[in-house]
Amino acid sequence: MTGQTGDKTRIALPVAVLFAALGTGVALAADKRPREYLDEETAATITVVAEPLVFACPRPELAANVRDYVTLAAAAVDRNGKVSYVLIGYFWSTVDPRVRSDAMPSPEPLVLQADDRRIELTLRGHSAHEAGIGMAVHAPPGTDVTPNVYGTDLATLRFIAEARHLTIVADSEGAALSYELWEDRSTALRAFVHHMSGED
Repeated sequence: MTGQTGDKTRIALPVAVLFAALGTGVALAADKRPREYLDEETAATITVVAEPLVFACPRPELAANVRDYVTLAAAAVDRNGKVSYVLIGYFWSTVDPRVRSDAMPSPEPLVLQADDRRIELTLRGHSAHEAGIGMAVHAPPGTDVTPNVYGTDLATLRFIAEARHLTIVADSEGAALSYELWEDRSTALRAFVHHMSGED
């Protein structure tokens, strides 16, 4: 192998690795793109985040390795060009209902702490259908839980997507429960925001 050929090989290999990495990144980004469809029940165009945010609160006093969770999923409802935004929240748990005496936290008030900003989520109701969405949005698997629909806007969703630290504070019989981010899926929320802003 000549020096020139060796140089080309040494350059070509890192370039190939770089393109492979970029290709993987593009594929991953494509997987996080929101889903958009025409809702046959409500006749609205629905855009749903690819993955919800999941928050967890450990409950070691009830059993080992069990947690209460809050799932938050962003969605946009387009009715004849008028777009509204919602966060659909679910309270669920891996705690055996037979060993717990307390109720699940109240869906209101619900506060999302995003970095130094306190965002109080306004409950609109307990039916995604009333918000214009005919089918369940990222309901937790294997559990039958009531959806809680909170009104929001695109600017707030952008702030949440870009925040470095997210925490949820919920009320449980007068006591505040803090839920930390369990699965960081902000990439999907950023993709949702960019799509709704026309930036993708």
